[in-house]
Amino acid sequence: MTPRSAVEALRTADIEIVAKIHATCFFDAWGPSMIRQVLDMPGTFGLVARRQNYSSIVGFALARVAADECELLSLGVASEYRANGAGTQLLTAAMARAVSERARWFFLEVAEDNEAALRLYGAHGLTKVGYRLNYYENADGSKTNALTMRCALPDLV
Repeated sequence: MTPRSAVEALRTADIEIVAKIHATCFFDAWGPSMIRQVLDMPGTFGLVARRQNYSSIVGFALARVAADECELLSLGVASEYRANGAGTQLLTAAMARAVSERARWFFLEVAEDNEAALRLYGAHGLTKVGYRLNYYENADGSKTNALTMRCALPDLV
């Protein structure tokens, strides 16, 4: 069992490692310059999960708040740390940050064949609200459809 991770804000020094993890998670990976561009967009924030008592990053989440919506732009966990709670920690931290920034809705796109992600998102209240035909490109040139998922966030107390 992998030790729990601590979730904290993504720092500039983390971008290279986040890009490496992104490349292991997605065919159409974002390099360091793309991640910097994303983080420079208004309302965007990044989170990383670090192994407790270690500096190693095991996963990341990138999201953007605009008006009353938060879009999860990307979430990934290094393969050796999957199924140990880091994805859940990152998702719940991103949702909490969205609430703190007064977002009322949380949404994302996910490949329709990404069963692990669909289980994670469904367990956190996200439901299918849309469909994007041939949205993701695969390594072999084929395309995968995406589901758009959304959930309401709790009001601030």
